[in-house]
Amino acid sequence: AHTHSLTQVHSLAHSSSGSMLVSGSDDRLVRVWDARNGSRLSTLEGAVKAVMCVALSGDGNLALGASGDLAIRLWTLRTSRIANTLTGHTGKIYAAGFTPDSKGIYSGGYDRMLKLWDVSTGIETKTMYCTSSCNDAAISPEGMLITSVHLDSSIRLWDVRTGEFAHEITAMHTQPITSVSHNPANPVQVLTNGRDDQLCLVDVRKYECVRRLKHPAYKNGVNWNRACVSPDGQYVVAGGSDGSVTFWKAETGEYVTSLKGHHKSPVVSCSWGENDQFASAEKEHRMILWQ
Repeated sequence: AHTHSLTQVHSLAHSSSGSMLVSGSDDRLVRVWDARNGSRLSTLEGAVKAVMCVALSGDGNLALGASGDLAIRLWTLRTSRIANTLTGHTGKIYAAGFTPDSKGIYSGGYDRMLKLWDVSTGIETKTMYCTSSCNDAAISPEGMLITSVHLDSSIRLWDVRTGEFAHEITAMHTQPITSVSHNPANPVQVLTNGRDDQLCLVDVRKYECVRRLKHPAYKNGVNWNRACVSPDGQYVVAGGSDGSVTFWKAETGEYVTSLKGHHKSPVVSCSWGENDQFASAEKEHRMILWQ
């Protein structure tokens, strides 16, 4: 494993190919890494406060960092320069990502708003009102549906084309939901992670929990703790408050293992890229690229 010491890390994300990894942290920097050998490719500067969420565009041209300074910045990877700064949120931004065609951005945060943006102009194209702080959001593979998860423990679905609220799913969790991500092997399934120490694979067409994942070894330690599904859809992985990284079988919900002793503080983000590139980051100092 490659281990890197960083100030408080908030977010990790792989590129679509799995070859690059991006991290955002308390020191206001976005770092781009080679996911295969752990070397740092570039450092992206410009955020004024902690970077809470990061993403890479599907076309490989841009990196995004959403910050506690209420702005989302886009950097051109080739030059490491800021391409655009998106402003309009009035609270901390906890969720942001690119649309599948790399032409749009979605974002959400503690101002209880979801926003859609045009990448080329930096202009906000739609605003959706959520009634609860947004901890995370994910867009469907075809780019038509956004799933947002909230402090009030609900899941909300939004129509990207119209910007309209589509559906609310309740009773999946009893505590705030800390992350949502798509199952790469099933376009209608998302994975949610909750402060109730449970994860759910949710069918967003039928509005039901397909599989509930929990284990005495797993405790969710922070409100922005990001879990994920492996690229082949076989495994679910989440980081715990004791620094462990826990794996389940997605198909059965069966507990597989917990990797302990590597992280010293609560794990806040797990990202699993193509080519079996897996990374985890803890709250205090450490990011690990697993072999």
